[in-house]
Amino acid sequence: MTSRLYQRRVKDVMSKEVVTANARDTVHDALELMIENKVSALPVVDHQGRCVGILSTSDFVDVTYELEEGLNAAEHQSELWWGLFIRNLSQNVGQQSVMDLMTEDVVSVRPDTLLVQAADAMLRERVHRLPVVDDAGRLLGIVSMSDVLQAFVEGAPPD
Repeated sequence: MTSRLYQRRVKDVMSKEVVTANARDTVHDALELMIENKVSALPVVDHQGRCVGILSTSDFVDVTYELEEGLNAAEHQSELWWGLFIRNLSQNVGQQSVMDLMTEDVVSVRPDTLLVQAADAMLRERVHRLPVVDDAGRLLGIVSMSDVLQAFVEGAPPD
């Protein structure tokens, strides 16, 4: 039974229905998609369906870290300045394109990749999901750490 687990492929467990963003979408629109679909990341695709990046909650954490550094440097400014700064920031970040915020160097896998290899890649790269792409880079699905864990639980021998 356990040996079968090591033979499973990404295509056996991946999600084929994937919510995506376009690189030219605004960050605001991408955030709305994430909230509506209760996902913490969106593969970013071009007009041909190729995966060109991924936008995740980690990308927003990076922006807030940069913001915190900027705020610390501006500690002694007036209340009026702060109000304008926050309003401007909200408008600018929300109107930025997904391309400006996404992670471009995406680790991806093919559908025939062994599940254990996908899990290894997730651990090595410290990511929670991998886009599944064909040879041309077109998005076919996504495999998450939850998918891997589910396969492990299903493949465990009974008590």
